[in-house]
Amino acid sequence: MLHDIIHDMEPDERFRYAQLLGHLASVDNNISRIEMAFYEQRLGATLLAPERREQLRAQLNQTLNLDTHLAKMKPRSIKMALRDICLMTMADREIEDSERAVLHKVAQAAGLSASHVDNLLKWTIKGFHWMQEGYDALDIYPGLS
Repeated sequence: MLHDIIHDMEPDERFRYAQLLGHLASVDNNISRIEMAFYEQRLGATLLAPERREQLRAQLNQTLNLDTHLAKMKPRSIKMALRDICLMTMADREIEDSERAVLHKVAQAAGLSASHVDNLLKWTIKGFHWMQEGYDALDIYPGLS
C-alpha cells in the first residue's frame, strides 16, 4: 500500500472526510460498483471503528449540507478529501456536472482554485495510466477473466 496520511487526522475529522467522500459518491444518485469499491478502500484508510464505518455506509444516500459540512472541516482535511474525491470522480472515467460542482465547491472551501481541480484530475489520469502499466506487465486486462 502506498503511504497515506489520512490516519493522522483526528477521528472526528476522519469521519467528516469520509462523509464528504460519501456525499460525492452519491451526488449523482447513482453509486457505481467502482465508486463503491473506491469509497470502501478509502473508508479502510480512515481506521475508524467498525460501528462508525457502518454509520457512514448508512448515510450514503442521505443529503449533506455541503457548506455547513465544509465549514466544520480543517483546510488540510478538505484538501485531502479533494484529492480523493477527484480520484473517486474519475473512477468511472466520467465527470458528471453535479460531481464537478462539488469538486469546485470543495476546492474553494480549501482556498484552492479551479486550476487546482484541473491539475488533480490530470494527476488522476496519470495515476490510472501508471496502474495500467502494472496490469500490462502481468498480461492482466481489467474486465476480462
